[in-house]
Amino acid sequence: MTSLRRAAAALVVAATLASPGPLPAQQRAPASLVAAARAVTLEIAGLRGLAVREPVDFRVSDRATIRAYARASLEREMPAGRWAAYEALLSHTGLVPDTVELSDLVLSLYTEQIAGYYDPARKTFYLADWLPRLLQRAVVAHEATHALQDQHFDLDRWLSELSPTEDGALARAAVAEGDAMATMLAYLLVPTGASLDDLPGVGELLRRNAGASRAAFPTFDAAPRALQRLLLFPYVEGADFVLASRRRGGWRAVDRLYREPPESSEQILHPELYWETRDDPRAVEPPTGAPGDSLLTSGSWGEFGLSLVLEAALEDSTDAREAARGWDGDRYALWRAPDGALAYRWSLVWDSTDAAERFAEAYARATVARFPGSARFTTGEGRFEFEGSGRALDLTWSGDRVEVREHSAP
Repeated sequence: MTSLRRAAAALVVAATLASPGPLPAQQRAPASLVAAARAVTLEIAGLRGLAVREPVDFRVSDRATIRAYARASLEREMPAGRWAAYEALLSHTGLVPDTVELSDLVLSLYTEQIAGYYDPARKTFYLADWLPRLLQRAVVAHEATHALQDQHFDLDRWLSELSPTEDGALARAAVAEGDAMATMLAYLLVPTGASLDDLPGVGELLRRNAGASRAAFPTFDAAPRALQRLLLFPYVEGADFVLASRRRGGWRAVDRLYREPPESSEQILHPELYWETRDDPRAVEPPTGAPGDSLLTSGSWGEFGLSLVLEAALEDSTDAREAARGWDGDRYALWRAPDGALAYRWSLVWDSTDAAERFAEAYARATVARFPGSARFTTGEGRFEFEGSGRALDLTWSGDRVEVREHSAP
């Protein structure tokens, strides 16, 4: 979702630059900051090949003002009811503990990391006045790219065309943030004489500098691993996808991503499924609830979301990623019954019978791993049933289709 996606920007920038810890105050005058930001924007426009069609309005803000904007932005994008529904989904699927107050955590993450922002509604870039020069330039380069994306591709409209709970929305976020990350890196590499083609990948850069990012962002470091992965996906996997696209046709190939956007996180993870043999997701009929149940939220997980759900229980990222491969489409929905119980339905289609069975087997193992001391579970051909610890599961698979029906006690 947009709010969760935004919360990771400064973390990725700082980790890429190997920030040594808490950021020192910046003493330069606002006028010089604005002048420097305008100069960086012109350089970014030349590097990225996107002309500045209209001037970007720059303003300098202090920490309190930027954090107030962060709070207001989150509250506007995610009303309390939507937070509660999304929190129920993440808790039911094991991505966050029941004890986590999701809205409070995301707000803490956002305010810990925000270092400037581009407001597409006001066409204005708000620059933090406390950052050291290198990080300041990096943040301007990243956000100036968003300003240029907005001028050329109507970024805000483009990102909001899909519901934030859709896997396709995550794919679009990966294009926008991956583009901004790649452009920022290209800008920072200019003085070194190196190019984007020399990079091992953004994921590799972050792994090398993981210690520095943990020291600078303790709230993020303490967040549930699945939430960390979800926050970072548009920046890390998104940047690697954009770099792979750029290698196929330069920045013009990246421009094409806005005209013909990838439709799934699967295509972000496997660029060949976008560029070579395009594999768009199959349409899946939305699940239906029981009479009297209230729909909380619905959407699609995609390959990346599937791997998060499995990894949260199996604690084996390799096993989870392998079980998620071959995804071809899914729809989920979560309802609350009149007695307070939760009903979860999940319909999935796969590239092959083997892929469907592999996922079903992994999901069955994940359920048993999450809920030890089960009262009863039986397995049979094409069916897995489980009951225990307040959770009932009916899992069936046939051919390339899998159906998940779960019920949680109130």
